[in-house]
Amino acid sequence: MRRHEKLMFSVCLRLLGNRQDAEDITQDVMLKIFSKLHGFEGRSSFKTWLVRVTRNACKDWLKKRAISKHYSEALANEPQEHSTVEYEEDRLIGLLKHLSPTDREVLTLRFVADLSLQEIAEMTELSLSATKMRLYRAIDRLQELATDTIGDYLQDYQVPEQTDNRKGEKP
Repeated sequence: MRRHEKLMFSVCLRLLGNRQDAEDITQDVMLKIFSKLHGFEGRSSFKTWLVRVTRNACKDWLKKRAISKHYSEALANEPQEHSTVEYEEDRLIGLLKHLSPTDREVLTLRFVADLSLQEIAEMTELSLSATKMRLYRAIDRLQELATDTIGDYLQDYQVPEQTDNRKGEKP
């Protein structure tokens, strides 16, 4: 179970957008998997089954607890000191929070859980073509959101005047 913990945590983190909640749900899922391991029928790969149980636990948690917009924004704006990798991961999580749960889910299943499009289609009970379209549209929306975010940041940025280093003159 320990070797799958990182995958389960990553799925929870991307779907829930909060590290503490993701840690809690991951622990709950590990207990649930351990107690229901005998129920695994082998009709899909173990990884697919594991991600499905994790995904369902996250969906159930989101249904039970509504996170206010104020709380989500406070977490997204909380200043933190991180490495570049952690910063990029936090930025991605922040961007994912602005996507619909459907977009977040398909991106997480594909890129975090590394499931095939066919496995995602089976898990979400959609056709393969609908799954592909949902994934491509989610990627487009994420790219637009990332571009808009960078554009907003750079909008007020002014390029400092350059001087010719040899003569101290403007080019």
